[in-house]
Amino acid sequence: MTPSPPSFDLLITGGHVLDPVSGIDGRTDIGITGGRIAAVAPNLDPTRAARVLEIRGDDRYVVPGLIDIHTHVAHGATTAGVGMGCCDPDEIGVRSGVTTVVDCGSVGVANLGVFPVHVLPRARTRVEVYVNAGSHAHTMPGWADIARLDDIDERAIAACVEHNPGLVAGVKLRLVGDIVNEVGEEVVDRSKKVAREHGVPLMVHIGDLRAAQRPRPDRMGEVTRHLLRVLEPGDVLTHLCTPNVGGVMDDVDATLPLLTEARARGVTLDPALGLGNFGYAAAREQAERGLHPDTISSDLTAGGQGFHSLVECMAKFMAVGYSFADVVAMTTGHAAAAIGKQDEIGAIAVGREADLTVLDVVRGEFTFVDTTKASFTGEHGIVPVHTIRAGELVPPGWGPHPWGWLPATEPGAAR
Repeated sequence: MTPSPPSFDLLITGGHVLDPVSGIDGRTDIGITGGRIAAVAPNLDPTRAARVLEIRGDDRYVVPGLIDIHTHVAHGATTAGVGMGCCDPDEIGVRSGVTTVVDCGSVGVANLGVFPVHVLPRARTRVEVYVNAGSHAHTMPGWADIARLDDIDERAIAACVEHNPGLVAGVKLRLVGDIVNEVGEEVVDRSKKVAREHGVPLMVHIGDLRAAQRPRPDRMGEVTRHLLRVLEPGDVLTHLCTPNVGGVMDDVDATLPLLTEARARGVTLDPALGLGNFGYAAAREQAERGLHPDTISSDLTAGGQGFHSLVECMAKFMAVGYSFADVVAMTTGHAAAAIGKQDEIGAIAVGREADLTVLDVVRGEFTFVDTTKASFTGEHGIVPVHTIRAGELVPPGWGPHPWGWLPATEPGAAR
């Protein structure tokens, strides 16, 4: 008699499954068939599986596939030394424990075609694409994406959307440069108009490293407050914890009520740490005031890839005072909702595509450095152990540091 085929292509067994948004927190098994989750229950029969992945260890967790809603992965679209360097999506994606990344305006309409032709066909990581509001974006040398209002070319963006159906998932605006100092409100309004016309969210970068060099740097705060009045449900304010001029901590007593109102309307507050937009003191003060980020993202570029990862950004927020469950929620269910995909990704549920991440939480004495070069310490590091993308196992890479994934060890602490 011919034996019946296995019920599962892959069985993940024995793991502590943590999905804060779905309310799962405990030992259970996950059966995967055809790239989708077929069962979530304790003590699933391993003889029914073609392959079994046994999870061992008290500090090892199975979580929904991590989602990084602010990255730069237009790999090959920019010239080294001229534009902003972009990452290979799989290096900061599936090989870093991340199953979905969002490219946030790495390119404009002139070179967005790199995604459907070169990037997406080669990526195992799911990639969502937000087009830059500036037509040329990072194709030219310079600090700002937009030098004049006409750089927000509504006709060109419309043609880009038309000829790339389903590709443009959002519009990204960076509120930096002389133009913002001069007519920042108009820059915001025109970008918002474009996003609204195409039915996609607007993500806006706040905080300008070079604003202090211009007349009236306080203008940046005025423009940020205008932005908060304009943002609509589904839009994203990114760089929540920036210490730079134009951040939400400028005149915080005037800005905080606008932030509260924006969030109540359905605006996502995202920190997007990067190398240049995370202040530990700002993050702590926000937490003390009850202003908590909805998500955590990395803002990884080629320049930042050798310094941190999404899991290290999560560890930084644990150092601020958030729990492991908090940072998992911010990078799974909350992140999925931020990009309008809460019904597809970000949760462990039968029928969903099998995107999962296995993480180790490592206790120690770790040191971090923020944008202002201030050091702060934390007691946890996070290491990706396995990535499962659409049911397929992908081994993690080495990590961003010479020693691997963990943050730097606090001087004097045993490694």
